[in-house]
Amino acid sequence: MAGPLQGVRIVEMGQLIAIPSAMKWLGDMGAEVIRLESVQRLESYRTDSLYHNEVAGDFWNRGANFYEQNRNKLGLTLDLSRDAGRAVLRELIAISDVFAENFTPRVIRNFGLEYADLRRIRPDIIMVSSTGYGFDGPWANFGATGPATEGAAGLAYITGYRNGGPMMSEIPYTDYTAGEHTVTAVMLALMHRLNTGRGQFIDISQTQTCSATIPEALLDWTVNGRVAERRGNEDPAMSPHGCYPCAGNDRWIAIAIDSDAAWQALCRVMGRGDWAADRRYADALSRINHRSELDQMLAFETRAHDNHALMARLQAAGVAAGAVMDSENLLFNEHLNARRFYEVVEHHPDTGMPPLPYAGRPWKLSRTPAVPPRPAPIMGQHNREILADLLGKTGDEITRLEEANIIGYAPLSPRGVRRPSPDEQVRQGRMQRYETDYAERVRRGFGIRE
Repeated sequence: MAGPLQGVRIVEMGQLIAIPSAMKWLGDMGAEVIRLESVQRLESYRTDSLYHNEVAGDFWNRGANFYEQNRNKLGLTLDLSRDAGRAVLRELIAISDVFAENFTPRVIRNFGLEYADLRRIRPDIIMVSSTGYGFDGPWANFGATGPATEGAAGLAYITGYRNGGPMMSEIPYTDYTAGEHTVTAVMLALMHRLNTGRGQFIDISQTQTCSATIPEALLDWTVNGRVAERRGNEDPAMSPHGCYPCAGNDRWIAIAIDSDAAWQALCRVMGRGDWAADRRYADALSRINHRSELDQMLAFETRAHDNHALMARLQAAGVAAGAVMDSENLLFNEHLNARRFYEVVEHHPDTGMPPLPYAGRPWKLSRTPAVPPRPAPIMGQHNREILADLLGKTGDEITRLEEANIIGYAPLSPRGVRRPSPDEQVRQGRMQRYETDYAERVRRGFGIRE
């Protein structure tokens, strides 16, 4: 199965999430993505969430987060700090359509990889620069991570509970908004090149992609001079509205009452006719004025119910409600599995990892489906294939690159970091809980043979 982007070649010089996730989605559509990394400096995601937390052997080929961000890619190691490595990269760019990176402008200038440099190699090249704050401007060379950009974007300031301080999401949110915007921008640039024959430079500010998700807060200050307040799970026009505890350990349900009819239905399902008859809660404004009281009352009632069973009863009565899913719930969710959201991927035999389910794409195209998933490459997996088949290098030339450590198959200075035991991580608050039979449950749930 070729995919709609068959014939498009992308060279990716990315790290962590912002560019790798975007190029992963383009790879899902059939683009040939060649991912660069160096044996001199190990990509941090190669050491993150190691399979079974095992740091013996080639641990750098067992990083779960690396596999998540880099499926359907070819892997090439290349030391770009040396002339010979940069020469190979220039040869690759000459036969590619897109060059994508998420380093600071200062690093790209030092490598001689600015858009003007690339155009001298291939005039119609599309270059993507995904940086924390944009390729130009006074903040251009500031280093950036997800938490920093989330704060700079304004999202953290309006996130949090009433009377509390700003809060950041558990995940690097701006990396993913940047990745999604990058996919759109690359597709537009490819369409433009089809029509005109001209490439272009795509400047992605990760911070701006996140600021674009909170226009209400920006406009409220622009037109009214008001700074948005932190509300936690509250909604300015609905009450009750929030997450409420349910039976079991750390089980919750989200409920949103958007009308008087929904309020009456909630009261019926919960068996609280007295709430329905109480004039203090008769309309939306009254319920908003008694928000805290209602939240406490509802939380007391929901504690006696299974969150999934209560969700079904409330939805049947016309109330907007949903069980709050954790990782386990999501992996075995019947709806997601009926839609084949998860794809079981075979790993390279050298990893010692069994096939595992990975989250697939949130979109489906009826006429141009995504390509079957391939695992992320082990380190240097496609060195010889790329250098010989694409660039025409001889065996002797490739051997000389290997002997000079321009390319390689393992980090020159490997250092694995073993995480504390699961019990210690729970004690430290680094995770809520853990399961000891997870491997067997995953095998059974997805029909994976040992």
